[in-house]
Amino acid sequence: MRPIQDILSAFNSANLEDRIRYNLDSVVEKEVKAAYNASHLENAARCMDYTSLRLTDTADTIRNFVTDLLKKLKKFELPAVAAVCVFPKYAGIAREMLQSTGIRTAVVAGNFPTAQTFTEIKLAECRKAIEAGAEEIDTVLSVGDLLEKNYEAVYEELCAIRETCQGVTLKIILETGELKDIETIFNASLIAAYAGANFIKTSTGKVPVNATPESVYAICEAIRQYHEQTGRRVGLKAAGGISKAQTVIRYMTIVRHVLDESWLTPATFRIGASHLMDDLVKEIKALPKEEQGINLRML
Repeated sequence: MRPIQDILSAFNSANLEDRIRYNLDSVVEKEVKAAYNASHLENAARCMDYTSLRLTDTADTIRNFVTDLLKKLKKFELPAVAAVCVFPKYAGIAREMLQSTGIRTAVVAGNFPTAQTFTEIKLAECRKAIEAGAEEIDTVLSVGDLLEKNYEAVYEELCAIRETCQGVTLKIILETGELKDIETIFNASLIAAYAGANFIKTSTGKVPVNATPESVYAICEAIRQYHEQTGRRVGLKAAGGISKAQTVIRYMTIVRHVLDESWLTPATFRIGASHLMDDLVKEIKALPKEEQGINLRML
């Protein structure tokens, strides 16, 4: 395979920041209002990675977390979320509790959230997580190497992680809030795609700036161009500080605008969130009955 730097040169990021700003202000915002309906809110729940990544997590709190999720889905007659995301040591607990639900078990691995350790340790943690029951791995690329433009090092390590995670959905986290500019986010997305990512994820949720409309748009544009050149579909996961339905609808509108409606399924779109479910329910119930479209039980 050609050096990743040569591959990147075949993609167009010229004036991307200006294009993103124009489209967000002039096009996307006009589409958001029309997209704010129960069908899209329900789909947001369906595409959610329901997440608990707290310093204070224990086996008992994870059991309670999953139990609470299942109760909410039943109470409000919502569709199953895409996955539950936890630390690797709790993969077995989540997997056992989610049997027969259709909800997948995801974990963060590879020295989350900093990725600042040896590649061998990252690979070992991914292997252990999969052995424990993880069906999906969320891992952070080497942000320091990326900022130094050591693209080959970033790419080679991600390829090694992909090899270790054969048969498992791999989400590569860019930590976009630390990447400083749109072009770097664009290039990082392409590196992740070529390394075999199933999803490109914005953020860990552990830094001051996480998912933003600009970063989501830049990743979508990289995915679009990558799909045009390779025919392979890569998904997007927006994560970090997403607790409001309005935010999710905005991100879904960007995906629809840059890619198309077909990307908005759990196979190619995810939302990482810990506190979003209640707001989705509240917003659906606030719609006129004829617009709700789904049967939410009253509290």
